[in-house]
Order: sequence, then structure tokens, then C-alpha cells
Amino acid sequence: MIRFALAVPCHNFISDAFEIFKQHNEMGRAYDLEDYSMEEVIVTEETVGMVKIDADVIITRGLLAEILKSIQGDIPVVEIAVPATDTLRVVLKCIETFHARKVGIIASHNMVMGAAEIQDFLDIPVETYILTQDWNGPKLVDQAVREGCDAIVGGVNTCSYASSINVPNLFISTGHDSFWQGITAAKRAAAISRTEQEKTSRIHVLLNASKEGLLSIDSLRYIRMVNHSARKILHISESITGMKVMDAPFPREFKKLLLEDTACTNEIFKYGDMMLNVTKYPVMVQNSNMGIVVSFQNISDIMDLENDIRRKIHSKGHVAKAHFDDIVGESPAIRSTIQTAQKYSRTDSNILLIGQSGTGKELFAQSIHNHSMRKDGPFVAVNCAAIPENLLESELFGYTAGAFTGAQKGGKPGYFELAHNGTLFLDEIGEIPLKFQAKLLRAIQEREIMRLGSDRTISVNIRIIAATNRNLEQLVREGEFREDLFYRLDVLRIEIPSLENRREDIPLLARGWLLKHAPGTELSDDACRLLSQAEWNGNIRQLFNICERLSVLCSGSLIAGKDVRNVLPTLPQEPSSPALPLPAEPSLPAEPSLPPAAPFRSAEEDSLKDSERETILKALEICRYSRSRAAALLGISRSTLWRKMKEFNL
Repeated sequence: MIRFALAVPCHNFISDAFEIFKQHNEMGRAYDLEDYSMEEVIVTEETVGMVKIDADVIITRGLLAEILKSIQGDIPVVEIAVPATDTLRVVLKCIETFHARKVGIIASHNMVMGAAEIQDFLDIPVETYILTQDWNGPKLVDQAVREGCDAIVGGVNTCSYASSINVPNLFISTGHDSFWQGITAAKRAAAISRTEQEKTSRIHVLLNASKEGLLSIDSLRYIRMVNHSARKILHISESITGMKVMDAPFPREFKKLLLEDTACTNEIFKYGDMMLNVTKYPVMVQNSNMGIVVSFQNISDIMDLENDIRRKIHSKGHVAKAHFDDIVGESPAIRSTIQTAQKYSRTDSNILLIGQSGTGKELFAQSIHNHSMRKDGPFVAVNCAAIPENLLESELFGYTAGAFTGAQKGGKPGYFELAHNGTLFLDEIGEIPLKFQAKLLRAIQEREIMRLGSDRTISVNIRIIAATNRNLEQLVREGEFREDLFYRLDVLRIEIPSLENRREDIPLLARGWLLKHAPGTELSDDACRLLSQAEWNGNIRQLFNICERLSVLCSGSLIAGKDVRNVLPTLPQEPSSPALPLPAEPSLPAEPSLPPAAPFRSAEEDSLKDSERETILKALEICRYSRSRAAALLGISRSTLWRKMKEFNL
């Protein structure tokens, strides 16, 4: 609802005003998007300074229009035009009614602009007198009478005074068409005012929503605008809008910066105990400098914002999910490795993980991150072998807009930036091309990177965990890996045991996988024994693949030994007689049959112990001291064989 106030000096100042307003609304209902209302407000000489008009637009005429425009501030005042023809009509009536020989027209400047032309249509003189805002109507009536005017034409107050001193007079009324046009102009002004208010409100919201402090200073160095962030950053409690820069509560050096005409971008400025990042933009109008707009931010706030953005990036996927409790195994080898990794995780030094493919290097890297002080930061994993050589630099270090054909419009941060305040896991580090290793060394050593296409360095706070299944020392000797990069990565080393060195964990790993991925499916003891005897060149990854195959092929809920033999046909065959079979190897000479292995139990008889010792020793000799093959030959686990060897000092 848009509200109009009809400001008039008395009731019924405009005949049928509300009826005309109603007709105007009805005719415009088809295309008007707003509803309109109008109320009458009486404004006289005595009340003009006290009346408060609450409306969207004020409609009035004459002297009131001039006065209200100067005192009503932002409320638009629409003036009802009084055409010269209306004034001429009243003058002719005055001559006819009063037989006037000279007529005085007393009105405001905006009403008598066309009165000079009236003289051309009349046989008698017409004199015009202009009202001013000091309500000088009675004085002008007296002046007109002294100057020979025997009739007065004017407004309500003028005619009222003329009547009081018996001077003939006629009131210049507002016609239907003039008021109709006034309503049309008022609706147009309301629409423009609403649009301007919306723009102003939108600008204020944008300015105050900005995290940057903003100051607008005109060409005379007066402060014209200060947003909320500027008040907060500069610790300003008083209003400084409209104040000269020199009088504002700023340090002297900051005033000097604001008074300079020169533009600047990202200048570092000390303000009290803060460091500000300041940028100045000149306001140019037709090649003339009309002032400046200054934006600034507390550098510590910029850093906090950067960290917040990185945390959001971290929440979108760059997160470590595994913990040390997720690493399955009870063997001495894996427990010792976990204990070492837990100790290393408490430091911030670089770690090199060495292990065969499939041993769980990333599982250890994630666990180290989640056990460290960086656990709330991002964990960014990069497979160096999977990134093409020509994209390696842009992926690791990022790039700026336009750095190369096809680059994203706003540039892109690299993995080093994404890992800020967290951990960067460089898997397959041994596959990094030699010519890129020098750049990688500098980034790791200085903790600084430079985006592709940029000349600005970016500091990063990261911890490096690298992993490889290759012999880096051998690569260094062969000149395929930089020695300085190797020593930079190999600060803390963790060698992850292969499945060959922790065979006693195979049943735990297999049953754990089935429990998680194939609930209801179990492994028989015989199946576990056969899985423990198998060769696992692919380590845990290969074991889990076989477990998945077994869960699919098994017809029941229990995976038996025969199911394992069907899936792993290369397993050693079971002995058909009490004699121990020898593994078939073309390179080995024919071995004599071994006597039946004595059961592995505590015995009081020395002869039984000697027999057991000899059986184990013979099996080791046949298998060339491979404990895994010897355990498989004897039909016992590797851990049991290890305990027996320790017992017999073998």
C-alpha cells in the first residue's frame, strides 16, 4: 500500500478530491501493481513547522509545495500545477464580476510563471506579486491596493485577508484535470521513490554485509560512508559520517594514507597493534577525481577466513577415515609397526612409509594423521603415479586464471594448498619424474609453493607423509631419484611388514573382511589353515580379493578347505601317508622321506624332543630355511614353527 498525503490549508481546498482520486485508481486498476490510499492533512502558517506528515508521497500546490519540499526530507513532494489558462479564467471572472480596472495576482512563484502572458489577452493592467516562505500574503495585498489594484486573485489565505479589508477577490481553484495530473505524477514519483529506496537499501545491505571495511571519502576529504565492518575493524564507536578526515579519530599515518590521491592495491599497513591489507579506488567522473573508496581487512581475519575455507574443503572429502584400531593384526611384526607409527604421529616430521603393494600404506598414513595434532585439518592423498607428468605441477601447486588453455576461470588451488594445516600424503613417491623433483624438494623444504602462472609465493603449513613400494636407495644410486629429496622425505621411516612376515594375522584379516562385507559367512579352521599356507604376493589386497571370491562362490554359510583349494589350486597337496611329502621343485634334488612329525606338545621323554627337533630341522633344510614353506610342509602355522625353533635353539 502506497500512502498519499494531500497537504492543503483547509478542508475541501480541492473540490471532490477524494472522488477524483477514487476514479483515478479505478481506471488504473488494470495495470497498477500497487494499492493507493490518500488522507487529507491540514497545514497552515501556524502548524507548518510542527506537523509531521507520515506518507510515501505528499501532494500539494503553491506556497505549501515550496515550503514542504525544504522541510520534509526524503519524502517526495508532488506539486499540483496551476496552468495559466486557469489563472486567466479567474482574472476574466474577476473583471466581469467586480468591473475591476486593475487586477493583482498574488501567488507563489510556481503559480505565476505564466501570468505575464495573461496581459496580452486583457484590456486592463494585471500586476503579479510573488509569495515567499515567510507568508507575506497580507503585505502583498496592502502593496497591491496601494499600487491601484481594485481586485485581488490568489490563494485561500490571500483572499481571506483581502476579504477582511473589503478588497474584492477571487480564489484560484484547482481544476479536475490539474488534480488528475497531480495524482498521476504522484504515482510516478512513488514508483521512482520505491525503486530508489530499494536500490539504496540494497547498497546498504551489500556494504554492511561485506567483511571488508569500507570508507567513502569525497573530493573535499569529507567522510561520506562508513560500513559496519570498518567501524568494527577500526574500533570506532562514534559517528564519523560527514566528518573531515583530519578530524576523524584515526592515527596520523592512517590519515595521511586516506588523504593521498594515489591508488594502491593490497598494501600492508600497521594500524595500532593490527596489520591491515588496504586497497584504494579513485572515484572518477568524466575524468575528474571525485574522491576515493578505501577497503581494508585485518590480516588475521583473512587468515582465519582462509582456514575456514580450508576446513570446508576438508569437510567435502579431504578427510582421513582410518584409525590405528582399524589395523587388524596381533602378530609381533604388525604390533611393533603400529607402536612405532603411534610414536611418530606425535611429531611433525616427515614420514616415509615403505612396503610392498597391498600392505596398507594409506591405512597407516590416515591413522598417523588421525593420531596427530593435525587431526582436525585436511588429509589430502595424492597418487603420484596416476597424474600425467605434464599436469603434475598444476595439480600439486595449483594455477592462476589464464595460466594455460583450458584453465578454470578463477584458477585452482593445488593439493599443497588444500592440505594447509593438515597432512599431504604422497603415495607412489618413487614415480615422481626426476626433472620435477627439484621443485617438489623446494616446496617440501620451504613449505612455500607458487601457483602455475603466478609470481607470488603461498606459505603452507603441512606435514608430508610419503609412501613407496620401490627401493629409493637403489633409485638414488642409479640417478633416478634425487638424494637430497630422499633425505628430506626419509626423516622418520616405517617399514610395513608384508603378509609373508605376519602369516598368523591371515585368519584375523580374512574373518574380519567376511564379517564386514559378507555377514553370515564363516571360515572353517581348515580353510584358515590353507589360506595361511598360500603365497600372497599382493599382500592384504590380494587376500581380500580372494575372500570376496570365496564369499561369492561358496554355496553355504561355511567356507571349507575344498572351497579354498578350488580358488587357490597352487596350494601344496595334503600328504596321502604319514610320511611328509616334499614340495615339488625342479631345482631341488630328490629328498629322502621324513619320519612322521611328532605332535607339537610338551613331552617328558628326551627322545621325543630330539625326534621333533630333527623333523623341524630336516624340513628347514629341505625348504632352504624358508619358514613359511617349512611350516606349510609340516602342517603347522608359521608362529608355531617360530616358537618351536626358539625352544630348540634353531
